[in-house]
Amino acid sequence: MKKTIVLLLGLLCTLPTLMAQPLQRVAPQQVGFDAERLLNADNAIYKSIEAGETSGAVLAVVRDGKMAYLKAYGNRSIFPTTEPMTANAIFDMASCSKTLGTAVSFMTLVDKGLIRLQDAVSVYLPGFKNWEGENGKSTIRVEHLLTHTSGIPSYVSPKTLRETYGENANTDSLIAYIGSCRRDFKPGTQFQYSCLNFITLQKILEKVTGMTLRDYTKKYVFEPLGMKHTDYLPCHYDAKKKLWVNDQNVVVTDEALYTTDDYSVKSSTTKGYYLVPTEKQSKDGKTCFVGQVHDPLAREINLGISGNAGLFTTAEDAAILCAALQNGGELNGVRILSPLAVKAMRTVPRDEYDQGRSLGWDVFSSYSSNLGNLFSTETYGHTGYTGTSVLIDPVNDVSIILLTNRVHPDDANSVTRLRTLVANAVAGALCDLGHGFTAENKASTELYFPYYYTRFLQFMDEPAITSNDIVMLGNSLTEGGKDWGKRLGWKNVVNRGIVGDEIMGVYNRLHQILPGKPKMIYYLLGANDVSHHLTTDEIIRRTRIVIDRIQAESPETEIVLQSCLPINESFKRYKNLNGKTYQFPEINAKLEELAKEEGLQFINLFPLFVEPGTSILRKELTNDGLHLKDAGYDIWVEALLKAAKEKKQK
Repeated sequence: MKKTIVLLLGLLCTLPTLMAQPLQRVAPQQVGFDAERLLNADNAIYKSIEAGETSGAVLAVVRDGKMAYLKAYGNRSIFPTTEPMTANAIFDMASCSKTLGTAVSFMTLVDKGLIRLQDAVSVYLPGFKNWEGENGKSTIRVEHLLTHTSGIPSYVSPKTLRETYGENANTDSLIAYIGSCRRDFKPGTQFQYSCLNFITLQKILEKVTGMTLRDYTKKYVFEPLGMKHTDYLPCHYDAKKKLWVNDQNVVVTDEALYTTDDYSVKSSTTKGYYLVPTEKQSKDGKTCFVGQVHDPLAREINLGISGNAGLFTTAEDAAILCAALQNGGELNGVRILSPLAVKAMRTVPRDEYDQGRSLGWDVFSSYSSNLGNLFSTETYGHTGYTGTSVLIDPVNDVSIILLTNRVHPDDANSVTRLRTLVANAVAGALCDLGHGFTAENKASTELYFPYYYTRFLQFMDEPAITSNDIVMLGNSLTEGGKDWGKRLGWKNVVNRGIVGDEIMGVYNRLHQILPGKPKMIYYLLGANDVSHHLTTDEIIRRTRIVIDRIQAESPETEIVLQSCLPINESFKRYKNLNGKTYQFPEINAKLEELAKEEGLQFINLFPLFVEPGTSILRKELTNDGLHLKDAGYDIWVEALLKAAKEKKQK
């Protein structure tokens, strides 16, 4: 019994860790994307930045419950200072708060039997005015609020509220206004997007639960899923001074967005999660809103906690929630919604089908351009005024989170077209095989193992290759050299070797290298292709394919073709290389011919590593018959330096 209790306690202690894990990062190919075609989404975003539509962006793509793509672009801030965008930046989600915060939380109440969608709003808010027309009355129901078919006006300015209720107009004033203002049409007959609908939903939720929207979402959605950097009010409101904290340099550590009972922001000088600024503040024009919700009603009247706006999050956290919805409301063993609640939430109700809005989400209304042109008809999503958007396709199991700051530093830009282009580019990258593969070389994709994709992801997270860089491109021999810049005494040397890689594996990651037009590429491959029993002619054919692509896509890049190194079979470590010692001189002879044919520099390393009069790798240079000791790398470096010097003297 005692052992059972100890075991249970141990399991309970591990639960928070399990729940708090971010989505697993995988290479796009591992979940059915063509990594090279995903660059089309990058190109669309970069063009938008160049056109001044947004200063920066973060793109996250989720499939199979995993993070297939996560990338930052441009700048987080361009006023009053310029700061680069980071993938973990915290955005003002604007109206995406309606879905990620209010709608999801509201559906948990339906799940619990606390809310009936057909209920009149007046059941929860007595005195709430219904619609009255020439032909009689019609009840405004909870479902109408969620689908934006209530007939309630789209918005009311804080100025109007103050004129009506006085300078101290507050949340109660706003609810009183919504409850009694004009009704524009009979509920259920038209679509009219309205922030007031979701502020009303907030009030209902708070009345039913006895909790604030902020506390409820945190307890029942964000914390259970491990969304550590998602919440309302990342900047503290000083009630005495009646102003907001506005610290451009505030960051949030990895621990959590809020670390104290009063939700104060934890500031740090260490690397953290920077808040993305939005528009210039009208009062002085010298600072921007940073951590203060951009929407005026949410900021000035609801003081940052509002059903229509106010949620701040990262692309990674939003991806966690999308993954949970794609998985029927559950992730990492934690369920926030039932599968039927998720399905109902993304389904347009029969009575309002013509309006194209589901319960809190957009399916095919006039606002749904962010869903693109290629995803399934069951795709649903939402956009936010600040430039944020979320797309979820349950048929293809794809979610796209595109976060931009289009209102920074001025509210004068649009990313409507960009959202569609990015959605289309991601959809267009959803393929079974990677670009460049044919039936005859498909087998090479089956040889890749997890470490290949681990390194692939590391390269994605590294700074982009530039025209100043020298790239060391190869397999474990190249990767084993580690800091080639230090070894060679050269600047801007990048190691792009991967243990176990082969020629077509390199081909399929050239898109991580060639857009930067590197100065030089030092190429050494072939050993793993030999171990995969490829013939010498096939190895040369594939090498030619790689060279042709480099020359086509980056013609200014100088390619240095290096010979294969010898092996020593006496170590008996690599069975697939048994009897293959003879093949390496054959490969090198044909590599030299290829180099002459293409006008490339060829460095024959092979003779420097062999026992005299043989083709066998010297034992003192290796521990396993294939890989090199430091003494071997010293020989390699000396040969490269000598070749570079001789070329310079010519």
